Amino acid sequence: MRILVLSATFPASAEPGRGVFVKERAKALKNYADFDIRVVAPVPWAPPIKRFSNWYRLSQYARSEILDGLPVTRPRYFLPPKIGGYFHPSCMYRSVAKCVDRIRTEFEFDLIDAHFVFPSGVVAAKLGRRYGVPVAMTGRGEDMLRFPSNVIMRKSIEWALNNADCCIGVSREIATAMRNNGAAESKIQVVPNGIEFEKFNVLDKEECRERLNLPSEKKIILGVGDRLELKGFHLLVDAMPEVLKIHPNAHLIIVGGKGRFGRDYTSEIERRIAEHHLENQVSLAGPKPHKELVEWYNAADLFALMSSREGSPNVLIEALACGLPAIGTPVGGIPDELNVPLRGRVLSERSVSAASQAICDCLSKTWDRQAIHESMRGRNWCTTATRLAEMLQDVSKIGLKK
Repeated sequence: MRILVLSATFPASAEPGRGVFVKERAKALKNYADFDIRVVAPVPWAPPIKRFSNWYRLSQYARSEILDGLPVTRPRYFLPPKIGGYFHPSCMYRSVAKCVDRIRTEFEFDLIDAHFVFPSGVVAAKLGRRYGVPVAMTGRGEDMLRFPSNVIMRKSIEWALNNADCCIGVSREIATAMRNNGAAESKIQVVPNGIEFEKFNVLDKEECRERLNLPSEKKIILGVGDRLELKGFHLLVDAMPEVLKIHPNAHLIIVGGKGRFGRDYTSEIERRIAEHHLENQVSLAGPKPHKELVEWYNAADLFALMSSREGSPNVLIEALACGLPAIGTPVGGIPDELNVPLRGRVLSERSVSAASQAICDCLSKTWDRQAIHESMRGRNWCTTATRLAEMLQDVSKIGLKK
């Protein structure tokens, strides 16, 4: 089967960590189901001016390249600042349609697999009508949990879901949001992100700490992600004074860079570190290559995810696959992973008090890291790809009837 993947969020050589979960799913389908896959990853046009750092990095994306065996094409389109987001699909569509017209002359795809209902899913639904092919679209986070609250975006989202042939939510919460915004129950499936199970494994903690130059005597709490408000790192900082009363050797490490896709929250995190005099108990380690995260997970004693919203959080799945117990807020796919008691705890609420209590309790407990790792075995990408392949093959048959 030939699949056209459409996603405005996709890795590039210039930024390999962006939307890596979309690439991994496409790669898994190609490797395990032997599908022929092409990727169209639209990018807003940006001037190559280094002063505007967020825009400059987009200007450095290659127009086309091959990533992990996947041919990727990146059509440019004009997205007006500030107001453009509300009309994102309309801004994107014309450029994408021209690009796909060219691709279709040599690659007559059977199905469009879109990631994020807004904007890519809306564009995919229009392309599905244009070419008479079925469309599967995956809701992954704010596209279903935040954007529908805007009346302009909601109309486009409802239209896209109504015109999709398959609606995939990476968590039960997102699947429910799809149903609430017009997707027929019969079209909805829940398929969380997978994990490279062989890569994210249990390693020797002390050896990892030595390689990362981390102290052996500390109880390390780890957070991973861009420093955005929605990731809740500031709440972990605020929780540390109470944690240190019970565990004076506790140390919080935040791995990740400045916020790229929202307001950077670094200054607020740093302000709270200074306010609590935690310069020696909290470290901002900065961004790390994705391939190195396995050592950070294995070096830690507890993973903490204080997000205000999530889809199927890869960092949590990766941490658990490394045998690292975790705490997390009751949003998105977090409860789906942490409702298994041996893996950690779901917080009752997103608050400093809930975080400090859970951290203290979890640092006092002995965890079976190998058992946590084994409990994630069914979450490998091969299993995910097998399930997706069956679903997409069923959806592709719709195209034969059109």
